[in-house]
Amino acid sequence: MSSARKEGEGSFRELLSVAYPLVISTASGTVMQFVNRLFLAHYSPEAMAACVPGGILSFTFLSFFMGLASYTNAFVAQYFGSGNREKISESVWQGIWLAVFSWLFMLLSIPLGLLIINSAGHDPAVSVLERQYFTVLTVPSLFSLLACPLAAFYTGRGRTLIVMAANIAGNAVCVLMSWWLIFGGFGIGPLGISGAGIASGFGQFFIFLILLFAVFSARNRKMYNISGLWKFNGSLFFRLVRFAIPSGFGTFIDVAAYGAFIFLIGSIDKYSLAASNIVVSIDSIAFMPVLGIGMAALTLVGKYMGAGKTEVAEAAAYKAVLVSMTYATCVAFLFYFFPSFFVNIFGSGNNEEYAVILPLARRLMHILAFAILLDGTGIVFADALRGAGDTLFQMVSTVVMAVFIYMPLVWFSVYRLHSVVTAWWVYCGYIAVYFICFMLRFRAGAWKKIVLVRS
Repeated sequence: MSSARKEGEGSFRELLSVAYPLVISTASGTVMQFVNRLFLAHYSPEAMAACVPGGILSFTFLSFFMGLASYTNAFVAQYFGSGNREKISESVWQGIWLAVFSWLFMLLSIPLGLLIINSAGHDPAVSVLERQYFTVLTVPSLFSLLACPLAAFYTGRGRTLIVMAANIAGNAVCVLMSWWLIFGGFGIGPLGISGAGIASGFGQFFIFLILLFAVFSARNRKMYNISGLWKFNGSLFFRLVRFAIPSGFGTFIDVAAYGAFIFLIGSIDKYSLAASNIVVSIDSIAFMPVLGIGMAALTLVGKYMGAGKTEVAEAAAYKAVLVSMTYATCVAFLFYFFPSFFVNIFGSGNNEEYAVILPLARRLMHILAFAILLDGTGIVFADALRGAGDTLFQMVSTVVMAVFIYMPLVWFSVYRLHSVVTAWWVYCGYIAVYFICFMLRFRAGAWKKIVLVRS
């Protein structure tokens, strides 16, 4: 039976206090990626065409392992709700061990990634840059993985300001180094797309370093015994893995399908790829802040499930949905009615190649406006389910939708219709099905009976 509800629990105020630093954190990452791609667009059209496929392929492999390590957040949130400080620290350490093991598998993915790039059939000048970017992003991914459980120590307890500060600082370092390394200066020649990857690695290392010092502060060592609970806990570790694997695999399939979507579009022609990449880059502006709202929903659902207050968890989730819908509606309005404002940043129509690319990108922006309306809400419902431990459904439904519906239709759009516009409409349809699926699952309420953590 649920405990009595206290004033302010599950309120908009509580939601926004957790969400706004996470929104700013993800927005800072979006700005960093956007600026990097903007630099590369001005460096060369080939670098712009290569950065999104190479980056998404690296993130596709990373997404599974980040899904594992970041699921520590749900455990921390539920143990925080139940008031078990010792288990909070133990959960963080099991997430750290999981991150280290995951990085070793990330390194083993490099040959497979290079094989995928070589088989994609992209323009040779683009393909060689994709290989460079993929490799230089993947090697330092250890810092991204370790940052997940460290950030979970704060995010799971609703203390998200330090996570925001770390991300802003790290992404600022990345942007400054990107300008320097891409175009050269201070005794270093221009490194182009490799420079962008190296700068990203330094930024992630800086984020990791800030979180490391914060988590292992004297206060946390005293209150949570964070330094003394470092040992491998088989029972807790494998329980984390049990729920994290479906979550990570579902995320991996979703990201992999999106990455395949980008790679398949590259088979049409380089203009379609460049136009699509521009829209993908703009999409990230809208998409990343929604992830922050979704993470806040996961945190609050986890917290109140841990406290035995399912009705508060449900109320918090619906408030997160409303906030996300409001935000997505505003962004969709801008994307649909003012696409040129965003698209023209990437180049000038006076350039012969961009004179073809930019009008096509503006058409795709109209489709993106419809997709973003549904995507923001679907993500929040999915994250709320993850906070309650309903990860198996997420995995199965995502596999069915992506593998058996989405990708066959994208393949048909590319190889039979040779139409990037049709492929983007297919993407919009996939997002609509995703939204409906997770909304109905949340409303059904099966997640309320799941036991994620044990006291």
